[in-house]
Amino acid sequence: MFDRVTYINIAKLYTLKGGVRIKEALDDCAIIQDAYMTVIDDKIAAVGKMDDLKLTDEEVIDLDGKIVIPGLIDAHSHLVFYGDRTNEYALKIKGASYMDIYALGGGIHATVRATRAASFKELYDKARATLEVFMHHGVTTIEAKSGYGLDKCTELRQLRVAKKLDEDLPIDIVKTFMPGHALYKDYKNAKEYFDMIIKDVLPIVVKEDLAEYMDCFLEKGVFDVDESRYILEAGKRSGLKIKIHVDEIEDIGGVDLGVELAATSLEHLMVTDETNMDKMKEAGITAVILPATSFNLRKPFANVQKMKEKGLIIALSCDYNPGSSPCNDPILMARIASRGLSLTPNEVLSMMTINSAKALDREGIIGSLEPHKQADFVIMDARSFDEVIADLGQDHVEAVYKKGVRVC
Repeated sequence: MFDRVTYINIAKLYTLKGGVRIKEALDDCAIIQDAYMTVIDDKIAAVGKMDDLKLTDEEVIDLDGKIVIPGLIDAHSHLVFYGDRTNEYALKIKGASYMDIYALGGGIHATVRATRAASFKELYDKARATLEVFMHHGVTTIEAKSGYGLDKCTELRQLRVAKKLDEDLPIDIVKTFMPGHALYKDYKNAKEYFDMIIKDVLPIVVKEDLAEYMDCFLEKGVFDVDESRYILEAGKRSGLKIKIHVDEIEDIGGVDLGVELAATSLEHLMVTDETNMDKMKEAGITAVILPATSFNLRKPFANVQKMKEKGLIIALSCDYNPGSSPCNDPILMARIASRGLSLTPNEVLSMMTINSAKALDREGIIGSLEPHKQADFVIMDARSFDEVIADLGQDHVEAVYKKGVRVC
């Protein structure tokens, strides 16, 4: 017996029908006004105008003029860690640099110390609370990176926590192994560290199915192109797909490596120039932009308008992490993106749904509301998504559904 539910009297149904958006199509969310949507079990069965609806023997839910959007997809997060770095905020506002904070024992290494000391339960409970906030704000799929362990035991613990959360909660978690987040003081150089990862950690990650992707922070003073290639090629040989942090502070060749390794996405891209945009376009690599990070660090935003002009596939994400972007509110991130990147609400929504699905290789099953796709959707008490973005404080999310089941 099918569980059939039809939602009626939807003021605007943002279907995002038609696939990934680029250029002018970003502003077209394939909206059906005065709409209905039928869900059977965990899939969208039909969408259309109320005038064309013919009800059968099914449950009917009247949305009374509210809007419906696809479930939001956050394609870049550092979900599992312990501790916080609140004490660094005032220092940054007063002008302290990363190295100033590092000299005081702060920065990423402070999070590594706290994460290494945390138990599985402590990591699980903290990340679960974070995920519940994400879900409340409409996120139904999220990527989660490791990278705050930087040793065998803690990297595996982070990934196992993410896997357990994926099993326990209705939100889908796409797991990314990111041993190349920093070089901790345990090791003399990147090769020594990565040799340990390749020998002692990567086989376990693959055997236990703990990750789908591998990532590395390719940046001056972190890992260079050759070091990044060394670990990412090992991941690729083991069957992991590739994501890379590139061009956040300086361009040191990250886009070229992403093209060489056929990366699914390149992420940050705050200083990416037009030549590299052309390379990404040609290679079909998704650009994952992190506007809350630029806002929080008071750094320039990525040149999204030029990326649009070039025809890149652009996704937006919160970049949730304890240092540069402690943001687990995608609606806040969307409001920042619209203002900071001069994007319309429709463009923002395209980048947070179907294009973010593309950044995770899932555009065939999520990211839009059309027949045969997963019934991941958000009901919002608003007249339009424009209203949601134009507001700066109101919470418009009324209900969140994952695979046809209400989860918030």
